[in-house]
Amino acid sequence: MNSDGSLPPVFGAVFGLENAESTPFRSGKIPVTAPAPGDTVLGLAANAPGQCVYRRAGGNRRFIADCPEGYDV
Repeated sequence: MNSDGSLPPVFGAVFGLENAESTPFRSGKIPVTAPAPGDTVLGLAANAPGQCVYRRAGGNRRFIADCPEGYDV
């Protein structure tokens, strides 16, 4: 429950509760993630040929992007 007594938006979306907070829909585009210096290649992406899974430097966030030139398992 939120500090104002309302339920989070997920409760309305998943369970259909009417007294849950609502969040308006926004359209847009998710930016393309590109590897940065220090990011680590974890391996090939299973469902995306030619793409690799990376781990962001300084954290545990993972993302998919083109494999580095010459990368092979």
